[in-house]
Amino acid sequence: MKTNYLFPNRLKFISGVLFVTSSLMLTLYYSVSQFGQFEFKAKVFAIYGNDGFLGESGWFWGVDNSILDEILMSIVITTGVVFAFCKEKHEDELVASIRLRSLAWATILNYSILLFCYLFIYGMPFLNVLNVAMFSQLLIFILLFRYKMYRFYKSAAYEE
Repeated sequence: MKTNYLFPNRLKFISGVLFVTSSLMLTLYYSVSQFGQFEFKAKVFAIYGNDGFLGESGWFWGVDNSILDEILMSIVITTGVVFAFCKEKHEDELVASIRLRSLAWATILNYSILLFCYLFIYGMPFLNVLNVAMFSQLLIFILLFRYKMYRFYKSAAYEE
């Protein structure tokens, strides 16, 4: 079976470690107030942005911003995609089927959660929901796929 869209298996360990570490740091950053006070300010290029809540808005200009959350989110998303879509040691049709079913269920679960939040969470807290929604499908997929692969390997070992 040809799987050109998957990353090499050798990247799975390092991307997994970086994904878990950066996910924990991002969770701490958003949930613990002391981490939220830590700022790494820089002037960044913005396609569209503003200076503060009611500040000046504009297209294609520099904005002073704390970039720690952007750095952490970038690391979480890139390492999560690499970790989720790395080949298994023995990649075959059954693994591809498990991967596809996990991705389908992750999509269904993610959008169900998002619909629930869309109906019952309003105002600025909904912005946090949208932040989490950026990587929640990826996280759900990784958890489902790894759990199903664990069960598959466990059942295969039991049969031998």
